[in-house]
Amino acid sequence: MLKIMCWALAFASVVLLTCAQSDLFRDDLRNQAGQEEWIKLQQQVQQERQAANPQVAYKIDAAELQPAAAPTQQLPVNLAISDDIAEHVLSFAQSLTKQLNQEYAKTTIFSPLSIANAMALLQLGAKGRSYAELSQVFGQADNVQFHEQFALMQHDVQQRFNDTTSPQRQLDQWHWQSLRKALRAYPRNLHAPVNIDVANGMFVQQGFYLNDDYVRAAQQLYKAKLELLDFNRQPAVAKRTINAWVSEHTKGKIREIISDVPEDTRVILANALYFKAVWEIDFIKGATKPEMFYPNGLDTQPEVPVDMMVGVGVFPYYEDEQLNCRILGLPYHGHLATMYVIQPLLESSIERLANLQQTLSAANIQQMISKMTRRSIIVAFPKLDLTESFSLRNHLTEMGIGGMFTPIQSDLSLIGGRHAPNASTGGNSLFNLEQQRQAAKASQAPTPPSDLIVSDILHKVNFVVNEQGTEAAAATAAVLKKSGPELTFRAETPFMLLVRHDVTKLPLFYGIINEPPRSRQQH
Repeated sequence: MLKIMCWALAFASVVLLTCAQSDLFRDDLRNQAGQEEWIKLQQQVQQERQAANPQVAYKIDAAELQPAAAPTQQLPVNLAISDDIAEHVLSFAQSLTKQLNQEYAKTTIFSPLSIANAMALLQLGAKGRSYAELSQVFGQADNVQFHEQFALMQHDVQQRFNDTTSPQRQLDQWHWQSLRKALRAYPRNLHAPVNIDVANGMFVQQGFYLNDDYVRAAQQLYKAKLELLDFNRQPAVAKRTINAWVSEHTKGKIREIISDVPEDTRVILANALYFKAVWEIDFIKGATKPEMFYPNGLDTQPEVPVDMMVGVGVFPYYEDEQLNCRILGLPYHGHLATMYVIQPLLESSIERLANLQQTLSAANIQQMISKMTRRSIIVAFPKLDLTESFSLRNHLTEMGIGGMFTPIQSDLSLIGGRHAPNASTGGNSLFNLEQQRQAAKASQAPTPPSDLIVSDILHKVNFVVNEQGTEAAAATAAVLKKSGPELTFRAETPFMLLVRHDVTKLPLFYGIINEPPRSRQQH
């Protein structure tokens, strides 16, 4: 009996927002060079407190917590904006990979969508430099349209079948090529939907003032759950609550992402993404065996023993001589997502793959995918079982997204503060936020320091590829003789990975595999 081989991927991102005037962040202003700046900040804070109007206070307390009403009208999909957002998120992933790969030389795997979700929630409540830097990630001039379309994309990502996504979105042509041939020749999984769950959470210090429009926009657009915690007096309870939330939404794959909570934490924004799917065409367990992987190029030292899986089927494939690379697609059942494997055209190594990263743009990748056609291919691919944890503060700062981490430059005041923002005027909360942002931009008054800064963005990944059940190796030989494969694709040297939600083109995860996990079997 043939059992399915499946991938179970889990990602979580957490943004820690702390009080900008706490002792935790004063050290960089207490030295002699920063003394004048510190005095100015203190004066601005005092002036802002005196100017606050208590009659328009909106304060988050347990008794006032009300779920936001859902939007009453379904927005249309704008394919031009949607595709541009997806390309920008992929481009962000490529830039972040270059940063992470300097520290994590063997393997870099993360979820661009999970991190982008967290950054979208920050951008929603940002002004000034923080807003400008975060907006560059998504590349959209119209912020209202950006959040509307990004929210629609997240809705479609979580649909389990292609016919329940927005009908305006179109799949690349290779999805419809040679399917009958593949169905006759190879065993396929016919009744296994893709399971993609995206969850956003806002964990707020009891008594901290939140912008009513921010809360409602985050709930309406991104289905963010709001929960009150006491970070000051019960940090252990807060930590357990957030870790339990992450564990629940990653189906137990990630049990802990926060090890401690600073006592001056005011808001924690969390995103969890869980992905589980089966291949359109299974790998063959009976053919898996230890083989050598060559990080520095074929038949060079060192040699790393890995568990190499083997699959045979009609897979999407494309070679680009101008870009000097090749791309193979391993589709998941249901026409929703595909894992793309990218390598230099002739031979790969850590150095050659790094050079390809420097020249290969997000637009190049999207164009290559659009040109793929199904070919009969034998695939050898290493099993992967990886858990990675990242602190993104320094890496994002190097990418020019660092203002939100410093008390002088951060402006996340549309999220909330120590005192009351103006009460919502009702209507469209996303539009109200944009009006508040534009009013602040047009004002000639000096901008007071933000009550919130980002202390860090934490990201954790659990990524497993394995095959469950058996299929005799003898069946492989029969299929090979019958089908006469045109190509052999052996991932025995470094490669890039992109798991893409093909309906929205959003990158679910992106990675560089310079050295897979070692085989536990005797070679």
